[in-house]
Amino acid sequence: MNTTEQNTFRPRPSTILATAVLTLTATVGTGVVSASAHGLGSPSATDFAAPDQVSELEFPTTISHRGGSDVYPEESMEGFTASAKDGFLPEMDIQFLEDGTPVLIHDDTADRTLNGASGPIRDLSSEEWDAATIKHPQGGEPAQTVTLDEALDELGGKVVMVPEIKPGATSAEVNQVLDVFDERGLKDSLIVQSFDFEAAKTIAERGYTSLYLSGATLPKESFDEIAAAGIEWVGPSKNLPTRDLRKLDKAGFHVAPYTMPTAKDGHRLPGWIDGYFTDDAWTN
Repeated sequence: MNTTEQNTFRPRPSTILATAVLTLTATVGTGVVSASAHGLGSPSATDFAAPDQVSELEFPTTISHRGGSDVYPEESMEGFTASAKDGFLPEMDIQFLEDGTPVLIHDDTADRTLNGASGPIRDLSSEEWDAATIKHPQGGEPAQTVTLDEALDELGGKVVMVPEIKPGATSAEVNQVLDVFDERGLKDSLIVQSFDFEAAKTIAERGYTSLYLSGATLPKESFDEIAAAGIEWVGPSKNLPTRDLRKLDKAGFHVAPYTMPTAKDGHRLPGWIDGYFTDDAWTN
């Protein structure tokens, strides 16, 4: 697909984090002050309040949906890093460019969240992806697009991340992503999600903490079948009735509903919920 604007210079994430976070702090107010108070440069593990291993999670854990898409440009490095610095698990979605490069964006098309690109993500070249920018939810400065490798370079192993392999990924692409995680030694620091049961099963079989996403009804698979697949987490819609959420909890799964508007809404969930996804982890 052709882009509608071009940038002549595009510094990649590690060179823009400090300026971008400071700019966004001014845009969104005091909710992210602590995220900007750690100084300049690429983040280190000591910058983050969020744990770096799944085994160290405290419940309920706050999952910053798409990096806090009501506060920061959706699926931007600024949002991921601010989330991790303030103790929240950055969540992101994996799609693929035309050359197979895994990139971080929720939709399978560019139009809703990107400036300078349109149409299916799978039709975009790497050059077109790099030239696009991510719209700011509050009209502030746009952010640059992020590949999976770039996010892992900045955050991999330093904080628990919650990547989703989006529906439509082939089994080969699922394994491609897991191979990338293997090469970086990230088994202890990822919760990997999918709406596809076979993909969630593969994630567990490959040794990763697997989160099986479902809708406003219970999964079609039995609880025994899900457990036998090695899946430990279930992420239902927040619209799933509380009695069914409780059934999942009693069956032994970690339950993390999506998507609460703010952390304040997440705090209203029953005390036995182990986590929740929110578009704004800062508003309590």
